[in-house]
Amino acid sequence: DLNLFGVLSSNVRMDFLIQFVHAGALHNNKGPKSQDAYHGRSAMLRCEAGDPVAVLYRWLHNGVPVSDTERRFQAGSNLKFLAVDRILDSGIFQCVAFNNATGEEVRSANTSFNIKWLDSGAVTLQNPASEADIESSSPVTLRCNIDGHPRPTCRWFKDGVQLTDATAHHHINNKERTLTLPKANPDHNGLYYCCAKNPAGQTCSKFNFTLNITDKGYPKPVISPEDLVVMKNEEAMFHCQFTAEPLPTLEWYHDTELITNKSRLFIMSNGSLFITQVKPRNTGLYKCVGKGPKGQTVTLKASLHLAELEDMVSRMSRVFTANSLERVSCQPPRGTPEPEAWWEHGGQRVATEGRVYQDGLDLVFSPTKGEDSGLYTCVAQNKAGQKKLDLTVTVANGSEIPPRVKQNAGLLLFSKVTRDDAGNYTCLASNSMQGEIRAVVQLTVAVYVVFKLEPENTTVYQGHTAILHCQASGDPSPYIQWKKKDKFLDATRSRFHKMPNGSLIIYDVSIEDTGSYTCIAGNSCNIGHTSAELYVVEKPVHHALEVEKTPYKMIQTIGLSVGAAVAYIIVVLGLMFYCKKRRNAKRQKGNEGDEPEMQHLNAGGQQNGQTTAEIQDEVSLTTMAATGNTAKRYSSHDKLHFPRTNLNTITVLGKGEFGEVFLAKAKADEIEEETVVLVKSLQTRDEQLQQEFRREADMFAKLSHANIARLLGMCREAEPHYMILEYSDMGDLKQFLKVCKSKDEKNKVQPLSTKQKVSVCLQVARGMEHLSNQRFVHRDLAARNCMISSKRHIKVCALGLSKDIYHSEYYHYRQAWIPLRWLPAESVFEDDFSTKTDVWAFGVLMWEVFSFGELPHVSMADDQVLEGLREGKLKMSPPQGCPSRVYKLMVRCWAASPKDRVSFSEIVSTLSELPSESKV
Repeated sequence: DLNLFGVLSSNVRMDFLIQFVHAGALHNNKGPKSQDAYHGRSAMLRCEAGDPVAVLYRWLHNGVPVSDTERRFQAGSNLKFLAVDRILDSGIFQCVAFNNATGEEVRSANTSFNIKWLDSGAVTLQNPASEADIESSSPVTLRCNIDGHPRPTCRWFKDGVQLTDATAHHHINNKERTLTLPKANPDHNGLYYCCAKNPAGQTCSKFNFTLNITDKGYPKPVISPEDLVVMKNEEAMFHCQFTAEPLPTLEWYHDTELITNKSRLFIMSNGSLFITQVKPRNTGLYKCVGKGPKGQTVTLKASLHLAELEDMVSRMSRVFTANSLERVSCQPPRGTPEPEAWWEHGGQRVATEGRVYQDGLDLVFSPTKGEDSGLYTCVAQNKAGQKKLDLTVTVANGSEIPPRVKQNAGLLLFSKVTRDDAGNYTCLASNSMQGEIRAVVQLTVAVYVVFKLEPENTTVYQGHTAILHCQASGDPSPYIQWKKKDKFLDATRSRFHKMPNGSLIIYDVSIEDTGSYTCIAGNSCNIGHTSAELYVVEKPVHHALEVEKTPYKMIQTIGLSVGAAVAYIIVVLGLMFYCKKRRNAKRQKGNEGDEPEMQHLNAGGQQNGQTTAEIQDEVSLTTMAATGNTAKRYSSHDKLHFPRTNLNTITVLGKGEFGEVFLAKAKADEIEEETVVLVKSLQTRDEQLQQEFRREADMFAKLSHANIARLLGMCREAEPHYMILEYSDMGDLKQFLKVCKSKDEKNKVQPLSTKQKVSVCLQVARGMEHLSNQRFVHRDLAARNCMISSKRHIKVCALGLSKDIYHSEYYHYRQAWIPLRWLPAESVFEDDFSTKTDVWAFGVLMWEVFSFGELPHVSMADDQVLEGLREGKLKMSPPQGCPSRVYKLMVRCWAASPKDRVSFSEIVSTLSELPSESKV
C-alpha cells in the first residue's frame, strides 16, 4: 500500500510523499539550483531523484534537449561545463528524470547561470568625430570600450601614469567609461589607455589612443640628447633643439645645477652643450629644458659616463691530457660600456668552429693534442681600452721521463733540478678491476731574485725631480714595489711614478719626501729588498748681502766696466777717423774701385751690429732674444697701443701659461665696425713668463704673412696686459676638424674633401715657411694652434691653451709642459729646437688634418710615447683615405735625423705640385 499519491487540479499538480516510499516511485530529491558562474571557467548543475531504480536523466536548455560536446556534457545525472560561455549558456536549464519501469517522468524547476564576464576593447575617439577635427584648446572625449557583467569600474592612464578621478584638466565618467579633456592642448599629448575590473577579473585596453595636438606656441623637441660614454679628458657634446613660434628658450642642467658658460663647458648657439675635457665630476644626468611662450616646459634627459674597464687576472695555466675534451671560460671584467671579449692565439682570433674554437666566452679543445700547448689570450675591450688574461695551456704528450729522474713507490725524485726538468708530469695508476686513473702535476723551475741595480743615497733640491734606481732579475720576472718607512707607495699618485724597469721617479719633491725608501722585488721563489736614503734640501739663494760686505770690490767692478766702455768708444772713434782719412786719400788719388778693407766691410748687410753671413742661430718663438734696444721696443708697442675700454668680452676660450685667452669685440673708433679679436692676457707674476709674453708680442709684430695671425694691438696701461691678435670665425683648426668628423646630420659644417685637406696643409706650410725664413721657431705647431675661417683660410697662431682645453695634449717633463706627441726625440731629451723641429710637428699636423683631429698615438699612454721616442720605434700609420704621396711627405718630416727632414720650402713645393682633383 505504499504508493505516491498526487492530487490534480486544473492548474496545479502537487506531489507528496507518503512516509514509506515504494522502490519504483520517483520524486525530485535534489534538483539543480541557479548559481553564479564565470565566463571561461568550469561549472556543474546537479540533479538527483530519490531511490532511483532504472531511472534515466536528460537535460533541457531553453526547452531543447542538451547534446554532449567537449565543452558541455552530461556526467551521470549532472550537467558538466568545462568552460562556461556567456552566450551559449545563457537561458533556462531543466533536469528530466524518467523511470523505465513505471514510465513516470519528473522535471526539475527552472534554473540558470548568473554568468560574470569581462571583455577587453580599444580606446576610441568619441568626440570629435575624427582625429583630423581635433583642435588646440577644444574638448576631446575618449571612450574605454571594455565591457562586462557586472559593469566594470574603469581607470585611465596617460604615458603609464594613472589619472586622478577629476581635475580641472580632465573629467572621468565611470558609468559611460569616458575621459574628457575640456581644453585639450599639446601639454595633453601622449599615449592614453584604460584598465577595468569586476568580479570576473581585470584587463586593459588592447588598442590605445595617441593624442598629438600641434600648437606652434608650445615647445616641441626636434633633437633629443643621447647618453654618452667618453674617456677622461675627452670632449663630449650633447645635442638638443626645440621649435616654437617665437623661438623657445633653452637651458641646460647638470643634475639640479643650472649650467652657464665656462672655460671647459659652454652652450653653443644651436643649443648643443659642449664639454671640452670631461672629468669625473662632470659625469651624471644632464637635462635640456625648453620653455616656449605657451604650455609647460619640456625636459629631455641624457647621461654622461666615463669609460671604465677593470683589471683582469694577469695569468692562469691549465694542464690537459691528450685526446680529451676541455673547456676554459673567460669572464670579462666589469666596464662601461659593456666590454666585448674574445680569445686569441698567436695574435689571431680563435675561430668559432674547428677542433679548437671559441663558444661564446669559452675556449674549447675538441679534443686536445700536443700541438695545442702554448699561450692563449682572453681579450676584453671597450672604449676605455683593452685588458688581457694570458692562459698557458700544456698538453701532456706522454713521453718517458729522463733516466736521471728516479721513481720509487709513486714518488718522483729529482737529485738536482735543472731548467730542462720544467714541465708537466702525469702519474698513472691502474688495476684489473677499476682500470686506469691519471693525475697531472706541473713542475716550474724558478730562479732566485737578484738585484742588478740597487738604489743609492740621493740628495736633491726641493722642487726638483728625484730618481731612485732599482732593477732585479729572476725567473719568473720579479715584481717590484717601493715602500717608504712602513707604507707602500701608491704609484698612481701624480708625483710618484714607477718606471717599467722598477726605478722610482718623484716629481716636485718636498721636505716631507725625505726618508728611507725600500725597493722590494719578489717572485714565486723568494723576496728580496734593498734600501736607500733620500735627502731633500732647500736650494741655496745668493743674496746681495755679500756685495754689501765688499763695497770696495763693487766699486772696482764698476770702474773696470766704465773703463772698458770708454776704451771701446775711443777705439770706435779712432777707426771712424782712420776710415774717413783713407777714403779722402783715395779720392784725391782718383783711383777707381774699393780697397780690400772696404770690400770686406761691405761683404754682407748688417743686422744688430753683425753681418748677415755671421748670423746662424735661429730664434725660437718662446725664447727669441729681444732685438733692438728697449726704447725701440716700447716705441713699437706704443704704435700698437689699443684702448682697453674699446674691448667688449664675448667668451673665455680657455687658459694658458700666461693667463686667460678670450674672444672680444674691438672697435677702433665710432666710424669703424666692431671686429671679433683674440685676446691673450698676462695674469702670471712669474718674471720669466712675463718676459716670454713680451717676446711673443715682438715676434707677431715682426711677422707679416697672409697665413700668420697679425698682432693688432697691445693694452699695457694697466694690468693685466693684453695682446690682441687676429681671429678667424670658425675658431681653432682642431675643433673644426672634430666637428667635420661627426656624421651627425645636425652639424652644418661640410666635411673637408681631400683637395681641401691638402689646401689646409699647404696654407700652414706657407705660413711656416715665412716664419722660418725670418729665423723664428714656433716650438708648438699643431692643429690647436692654427685658426680657420668659414672660407677655409688658415692662419698659424699660438693660442697656447695648455692649462685648460688642451691640457691632455701636454706632458709634464723636466719641470716643463711640452707637446710630447708633436716633438722629435732631440727636442724632448736634448732640449734642441730648430726649424727641423717645426717640420716634424708639421708632419704630425698633416696627420691630424687627414684623421679629422684624432689625437696622435691615441692608443698609447704618455709614458709609452716617451719610451717609443727614446727607442726610436715610434711610428704613425697612414690615416684612412690619406693619399700615398701625402703620407710619404709625412714620413720625410719624421726622419730620425734633423738633417734628413725636408725644409718648409720643399714642403710648399711638393704640396703645390699635387693634382688639383679631389683624389690626390
